[in-house]
Amino acid sequence: MDVKYQIFVSSTFEDLQDERRAVIAAILAMGHIPVGMEAFNASDEDQWTNIKRRIDKADYYVVIVAERYGAEKDGKSYTQMEYEYAVGQGVPVAAFLLKGEARRSWPNHKVEHSKAEKVETFRKLCQTKMVSFWTSAGDLSGAVVLSLTELIQLKPRVGWVRSDSVPSSNVLNELATLSEEKRQLQAQIDKLNASTELTIPVDVKYRISQMQMTAVGSFIDGFDVEDDIPDLLEVFLNLNNLLSRGAESWEIQQRLAEHYPQMQDGYTAVEGLSAELAAHKLLEVSRHASKNGHTKVYTLTDYGKDFAMYAVHSAVNDHISSNPEPRTGNDRQ
Repeated sequence: MDVKYQIFVSSTFEDLQDERRAVIAAILAMGHIPVGMEAFNASDEDQWTNIKRRIDKADYYVVIVAERYGAEKDGKSYTQMEYEYAVGQGVPVAAFLLKGEARRSWPNHKVEHSKAEKVETFRKLCQTKMVSFWTSAGDLSGAVVLSLTELIQLKPRVGWVRSDSVPSSNVLNELATLSEEKRQLQAQIDKLNASTELTIPVDVKYRISQMQMTAVGSFIDGFDVEDDIPDLLEVFLNLNNLLSRGAESWEIQQRLAEHYPQMQDGYTAVEGLSAELAAHKLLEVSRHASKNGHTKVYTLTDYGKDFAMYAVHSAVNDHISSNPEPRTGNDRQ
């Protein structure tokens, strides 16, 4: 699609008319749309409001700087205000500064001696973004073509296209319909995938069974004889969400106390559990800096996260198979 860009051309006016004409001609030759003060018509809105509106619609902004600072508003030239506004609005900018040797031979009537310091300050500001240097109008037009080509490649913008290059409303409606059909099909696929039985690897099944047969009382002291002692898998599943994001010892102790008040020594329980889960390659322990020195953080390994998914799935299926739904009178016999 042939995209045309609107390019705002900024500069002082009286001293740079030849240079502006060269730049505008170069932009037109590139197939783009130059916009500058030449195009401003008399209107009821004030000048600065008009300028801002033009910059808002521009895709790129170029500024030409020689030896004049230009007309000011509240102590700052319109040229500098335009530059700063374009940068603030996120419009890509390119500055073209009169080169050193050309500055020394620049016609005296085009030099604003009383504002030399402001000119230097503005030149330094322009050099914080893309900048090129020129010595003549011909030299300037070539620099503009090169810089704009690079800027368009680095920072592509929306631009403008012919109306007959844009898809018609019928095409857009058809695309919207196809998009909705795709969404519905994807939803059906997701539903089918969700209903597909998860295949649990053999080694995971074996580890699940081993953990179900391992009572935590075998490696954690402090249980009374009459206590209902949980198995390792049950405790792991109750801590799963906590460990998946990483937890400190006190958080694990708190969770254990909620589920197993019969565990009398929380610290011993955490140490025993972490060692057992680490032996199963489900848990890793790391040290992190804290206000009191270092603290241990207990986190599931990647294998541990996968194992938790399979273990939860297995537990759900076991619950369903042990608690089948009762038949109703409408069920086929």
